[in-house]
Amino acid sequence: MLTLYQFESCPFCWKVKALLHYAKIPYRIIEVNPMTSEELKPLGLKQVPVLVDDGEVIKESSVIVDYLNERYAKLPVTEDAAQWRTWVDQQLVFLLPPIIHKNFLTSWKTFGRVLRTSGFSPIKRCFVRLGGAVAMSRSAPKKAQARGISDAPAALQAAIRHWVDQGLAGRAFHGRDAPDLADLAVFAVLRATDGLVTIQLAEAASPGFAPWYAAMKTRTPSSASS
Repeated sequence: MLTLYQFESCPFCWKVKALLHYAKIPYRIIEVNPMTSEELKPLGLKQVPVLVDDGEVIKESSVIVDYLNERYAKLPVTEDAAQWRTWVDQQLVFLLPPIIHKNFLTSWKTFGRVLRTSGFSPIKRCFVRLGGAVAMSRSAPKKAQARGISDAPAALQAAIRHWVDQGLAGRAFHGRDAPDLADLAVFAVLRATDGLVTIQLAEAASPGFAPWYAAMKTRTPSSASS
């Protein structure tokens, strides 16, 4: 069985999980401590996501998605979908951290939500939550500033309107009758923040977002083993 090393709120991990779920590919999860990455030490790696398939170790989300699609999912690969995937990796994903980690309190709440399903002990959850909130509330605003993001909520809403107007363009999905790799990429990074203010901002940005997002959630039930 495939094994995915991940952290629950990592949008790059969700890019992998969205395809696994949509294609109904069974896999097991190993939750990685984002403060120490101790679970990755046997592999000699430090960053998630990491996929292990019959001893083969694959890293970096886009590489993993391509591997899974070529070997298992076999969704159509188009130039337009590839461009949207690049847009997700180079623009959309960077609008989320300065919103969900804008200060210590916001980051504390974010980690509290995502750690509920981590399987960590109460003491470990508290350690990760505190350390994560301190680190992310410091780094997220600085990285946003370095990227020229001065108003992340407004930038996110503009990005959502761009996706709905140009990506969906009046269709149910970018892939028309069914989701394609573009739909899965956009959905995945937003799904990583499900239940947080980012989704509320997205829903307020365009009336076309909520039906698409709900449809994507319906089509991507977890295929992870318990």
